[in-house]
Amino acid sequence: MNPISTYIDKTTLCIFWNEQFNFRLQQIEDHTSIVSVNINLLKTNFYTNYVGFEFKKKWLLHNNLACDDLCLIITLAIEKTHCETFIVFGNETIQFVNSFHKASVYSIWRSLHNKFIFVLDTYDFQEEWYENTFFQDQPNILFITHPSSSTNEVFDIRTNKFTGPKSLNPAKLYTLDRFFPALNRFQNAKSLFPSKLANLQGREIIIAGFDYPPYTIIKHNTISNAYDIGTRDKSDFYKVYIDGTETRVVLSFCEKFNCTVQINTSDADDWGTVYPNMSGSGSLGMVLKHKADICIGAMYSWYEDYRLLDHSMYLARSGITCLVPVPLRLASWYLPLEPFQETLWFAVLVCLTIETVGLVLAYKSEQKIFETNHHRKSWWNCWKFGLATTFKLFISQSGNSNAISFTVRVLLFACFLNDLIITSIYGGGLASILTIPSMDEAADTVQRLRTHKLPWAANSEAWVSSIRGSTEELVTDLLKNFHIYNDNQLLRFAQENPVRIGFTVERLPFGHFAIGSYLVPKAIDQLVIMQDDLYYQYTVAFVPRLWPLLDAFNMHIYNWHSSGLDKYWEHRVVATNLNMQIQQKVESTMTRSQDDIGPVTLGMSNFAGIMLVWVLGSVMAAVVFAAEVISKMYINF
Repeated sequence: MNPISTYIDKTTLCIFWNEQFNFRLQQIEDHTSIVSVNINLLKTNFYTNYVGFEFKKKWLLHNNLACDDLCLIITLAIEKTHCETFIVFGNETIQFVNSFHKASVYSIWRSLHNKFIFVLDTYDFQEEWYENTFFQDQPNILFITHPSSSTNEVFDIRTNKFTGPKSLNPAKLYTLDRFFPALNRFQNAKSLFPSKLANLQGREIIIAGFDYPPYTIIKHNTISNAYDIGTRDKSDFYKVYIDGTETRVVLSFCEKFNCTVQINTSDADDWGTVYPNMSGSGSLGMVLKHKADICIGAMYSWYEDYRLLDHSMYLARSGITCLVPVPLRLASWYLPLEPFQETLWFAVLVCLTIETVGLVLAYKSEQKIFETNHHRKSWWNCWKFGLATTFKLFISQSGNSNAISFTVRVLLFACFLNDLIITSIYGGGLASILTIPSMDEAADTVQRLRTHKLPWAANSEAWVSSIRGSTEELVTDLLKNFHIYNDNQLLRFAQENPVRIGFTVERLPFGHFAIGSYLVPKAIDQLVIMQDDLYYQYTVAFVPRLWPLLDAFNMHIYNWHSSGLDKYWEHRVVATNLNMQIQQKVESTMTRSQDDIGPVTLGMSNFAGIMLVWVLGSVMAAVVFAAEVISKMYINF
């Protein structure tokens, strides 16, 4: 078997042919797929029969993405045939590299195991290639060169150094081996694609960093463990101390693979986003522009960003929830009705009705027995006596009627005792309501947040970008009340008394919270945490396409989860770097009862219902009095 085939077995091989090189494939395994492209024929005979050609071209034009014919062919080859090994000849190398960088981003499919073989004459290689980031960032690059002036058939096999600090030019080539075609053997029989990732020899990994505890923490003017390359050298902010639940994953990764962690805060003022036209902002934009190698800090697996970037396996479960205003004390017009439940009020009305009917019948009977026909009262007068007496007894007022019969007196006494018990119970219930606060319903669930139409806010669109495209009615109703403010505005809202909006926070997997700096302890005293999450996502680390360390980084994350360090580090980071008083305050709101709110000074609002009864009574009395006056005037007239 051809020696090179041992490295490209079971992969899709893309060959970019060149007539100046006499190259043939020998003994390639049947299950190795081959895609052939002739760059020189693209302009005259473009491969329009490629599957998905029209759709991909329209997509590129729609998003204003520059892509020549070669770029489009490579994009389709990667996306449709899953090419992972590429063989390029001669001076077309740099043309391929420039197109491949774009194609690797345009294609939705991505590979972690790409290999690149460049076959060229010695004079074809140009020193400015060293400046191309492709040769710095890809470890599996092989240059096969043949000196054209040499009479012996000897091929030099070189590869890029890749490891070491970038100041030492990791794109620089060194001779890996030599191949003698006549003898069909290598000089040193070394691996053509040696592993360069086990020891990175101090190669930098740059984090797009912004301070977002407890995921990422950046401290100045203290002990330092990293450099902020986004600041001027030797400035006060050049040396920083970084920590965090996700930052520790990167730090421990570099401890294992001997790399150096640096951060770049130049544009990382927010999570940011990337756009279809290959531009971006914030931390994600820095990764797309290759100003950073990795982006962490509660980054969710956002699909739109994933289209142009790559991300790791999940780091943590993050639940988006809200701190909402505490339930307010009930002080409304129906306060006089609260001492009794609806069923009890119904029973009281039935009892009063029975009393009224009994008094009417007893009074009418008394009139028949003791009064003459001339002084006998009508049924209308009897009903007035029954209603007035029942109402007076119910509000503990004495009557002015003269009861003659023993039956009416006993009945009045029984009604008085019955009403006395009812009013005593009512007075005790009303006193307890005024003494022990009766609270309104808090918007502490998703359904209640929707029902109350409570405004809730955050400092970035990233808080809701994962649910922004949802068609669910519940989600769309919640998003209608979502607002974005800067930190100063949120601080002002948090200092209001009372607080009138909800504030987004993140619920970490092991009981802690990511809380904005604008939520001071005084504000949290007026807030409670919601019982459930608005939604949840799994955080990831975003990296550029073709990041060669992603496979090793994913395995490191897997081992991190398996060992239980995720829980241990969360507790340690929170205890070391966060305000535990705020954490405990937020946690305590999960079980906060109405009694915990404390005594509240009574005001006129507490007697709104009683005042309303007085006003209604006065209005009704005035209307009745006016009706009596008018009717009297009409009768006299």
